[in-house]
Amino acid sequence: MGGTTFEAREDATATWRELEAAAEGRRETTDAERADARAETRTFDAEGTPRLKLYRDSASWCPYSQKIWMQLEEKRIPYALERINMRCYGAKPRSFTAKVPSGALPVIELDGQTITESSVIAQVIEQEFTEHKSLLPYAPGSAEGSRATKLMRLERTLFSRWMQWITSSWSDATAQSEYCQVLDEVDAELAANGGGAYFMGEEFTLVDIAFAPFLERMAASILYYKGVKIEGNGGRWPNVDRWFAAISQRKSYAGIKSDYYTTAHDLPPQLGGCAENGDNAEARDAIDGVDGVNWRLPLGPLDENSLEPWWGVDDPRAARVEAALRVIGNRENVVRFAARGCGEAGQPAYSAPGASSFSAAPTIASLAYLRDRIGVPRDMSYPAARQFRAYLNWAIDSLAAL
Repeated sequence: MGGTTFEAREDATATWRELEAAAEGRRETTDAERADARAETRTFDAEGTPRLKLYRDSASWCPYSQKIWMQLEEKRIPYALERINMRCYGAKPRSFTAKVPSGALPVIELDGQTITESSVIAQVIEQEFTEHKSLLPYAPGSAEGSRATKLMRLERTLFSRWMQWITSSWSDATAQSEYCQVLDEVDAELAANGGGAYFMGEEFTLVDIAFAPFLERMAASILYYKGVKIEGNGGRWPNVDRWFAAISQRKSYAGIKSDYYTTAHDLPPQLGGCAENGDNAEARDAIDGVDGVNWRLPLGPLDENSLEPWWGVDDPRAARVEAALRVIGNRENVVRFAARGCGEAGQPAYSAPGASSFSAAPTIASLAYLRDRIGVPRDMSYPAARQFRAYLNWAIDSLAAL
């Protein structure tokens, strides 16, 4: 075990502390500059109490919260964080609704002033933190400013076409055609940006932040519900792929990006449902890990040609260590949460330590319950979640074979 010594016991089961020590011994250097969904405060090495407090959703589902989160990370503005439930999965505390009666997210408090609406918040952040890198590096009325405004409108048009397609099965072919035509425009704009990978060229700007949460959700949901591959399409939208590859390397985005499985399942409660078209079964089953290949050991490599393209370095060992540390570090909550899967409490065990006369069914149910509810990025990164889901399936299969 890499130099870790476990205490010998009759049941030969390692304690949580021993497992934690073993995992810590395998941890690679933590990248403090990378956005972290679990962080409570981000100081970026600045001293003192942050001027700004961000209220975002607890599960990291909200695309509008993601915009502001990403902006703060990109500009390296110190901030404190408070997580607030979205209405689709929980109640909001009275302390929050007293400040924001609508309950809408995101919200910031800046020097004690409450500010709502993501577009307003983004502008305020740019105006108030001029000592940080500008994400609006063009003058109003300039050619660049006019292009940025045009692109922001294009993003809203793409969003509208996506919503029309993803939430309805009526006139599916027409809705698909209309969406893809607008995505063709997006790809063309990326090709006309002067050679850079981003919408405004080589500089990463608020235009990219406007597109990021929704292109991410479009790629996942359209494949899952419509069977059409947007990201890593293989030819139709090469500049969109180049943009995905570039933005995925940014530390402000890589740590807060979701995965296809989480997104496909968190959208219906937010949108009131998503509509399948009958062409999606193969992709849906693969994303859900029920195709007999995905979420099963041995896992294949992750790269840009994967069902869910991975634009970074594939490091399975680091992913396994991350998953282990996330679970071990939150073990009490994880165990309680997983136990929901087995339903009512059973009779107390009466046999020797490590042995039981009862079936493995409750444990299998608990592991499956946990597997199906791992959220990215809330709990861990996509590579870590992928490893954890596959190893949970291995454990389930092993128990079922007893």
